[in-house]
Amino acid sequence: MAGRDKIINILKARGSLPQTELVKISGMSKSRVSEILNELEKEGIISRKQLAGKNLIVSLNETKFLKLGIINAAEYPFIIPFVKKLKEKGIEVEIKIYDNGLQVTKDLALGKIDMGFSPVISQIIFSKIFDINIIAGGAKGGAGIIGESCNIGSTVMSSMETWTLTEVKNANIIPFNSPQELVSSFETKKVSAIAIWEPYLSILESKGHKITHLFEPNHCCTLAVRSSLEDEDKVKEVYEDAFSWFLSSKDRWISDYSNLLNEDYNVMKKATERYYFDSYLDLKEVYKNLKKLNVYVPA
Repeated sequence: MAGRDKIINILKARGSLPQTELVKISGMSKSRVSEILNELEKEGIISRKQLAGKNLIVSLNETKFLKLGIINAAEYPFIIPFVKKLKEKGIEVEIKIYDNGLQVTKDLALGKIDMGFSPVISQIIFSKIFDINIIAGGAKGGAGIIGESCNIGSTVMSSMETWTLTEVKNANIIPFNSPQELVSSFETKKVSAIAIWEPYLSILESKGHKITHLFEPNHCCTLAVRSSLEDEDKVKEVYEDAFSWFLSSKDRWISDYSNLLNEDYNVMKKATERYYFDSYLDLKEVYKNLKKLNVYVPA
């Protein structure tokens, strides 16, 4: 690993550090660390503040490093060109992969990540209490129900739960925390039906399990950012540009995204065929759909 990357990764992992501590952790010479820090400071990637005596505290410039949270799903191949476009603008992005959307929204609300794709229902509710802004759509559909029962396993405060209660008569939700738990419980017959998203839906179908219901193609997860994020308009502009790039060459990005999730390309390609990719988001339509469930959230 190059010395520059090593310094940046140490600061990402440890936060602000005295320059003397960076020398010890990096294993590089004092002069080499000083040389690298001078370069990074000129580029605006780090800042140094002098405390008592000659001790310098080194910090990453937070506007140059953003954290993006996503759910482990086939839904987001468009984040690959999005991250590339942000890098062209001098912004590095760390992608964090979660098992459920509620945790993505929680971490966004608490400032642990800067941007997140998670169920629009959870984002709407959290945005009434915390400083997060919903700024764009992503993909519609891509989910369904495997098995037959009115008792249906689902992750909570999710699009799966919302859609199940909207589209399935007499549905009773059995809560789970992750897609892995859902699949395991279904295959071991602990539950007779689950509401789940891609690629798990296609994987279960390939094993001979019947898809008994495909959900209507509404927006599942949307892009929200913390309100304190600088240049929110710039991020949205980059996102729209990257989304168009994605739509012009889907296969390329699906391949890269498969590698990110460590999933088979052929499985991911089939899974993405059940999504309608659309960055436009009409929140009024989302509120209207929530009212059908007797969920009234102030606009």
